[in-house]
Amino acid sequence: MAELEDLVVSGTELDKKLVAETLMPYLQLDKDSCDIRPTEEWEELSQEQKIVAYLLARKAMVALRFELTAEAAKASEVVQATGLKSGTVYPALRSLLANRIINQSQDRRYFVPSYAITQIKSMLSGTQLKKEKNG
Repeated sequence: MAELEDLVVSGTELDKKLVAETLMPYLQLDKDSCDIRPTEEWEELSQEQKIVAYLLARKAMVALRFELTAEAAKASEVVQATGLKSGTVYPALRSLLANRIINQSQDRRYFVPSYAITQIKSMLSGTQLKKEKNG
């Protein structure tokens, strides 16, 4: 029989296997430069998918103890890392935030909450929020 305590989870726990399965087709992580290296499949992602993949990659890099100061990123960092235009990134971040796929810290940086990783996996596999492919 289930106990009340069985409902308790930690929001900081990270399912590393799930993160790896989610990101593996689209990018690799460069430990030396703390950058992501997009694969060919990256180009098939929509703009919002690229943004969440990048933010999830940052979460993975922190979990792997890369020399990264924080998993959360400024909007300008998302623009630079994904190669998307700021006019595309800012509205996409607002939409992702409104849909609770990402969160925003007090210093206005964006990050993936652990509870959203399963949703992001579905999103990246194309079963949810599929948008028109743009660079």
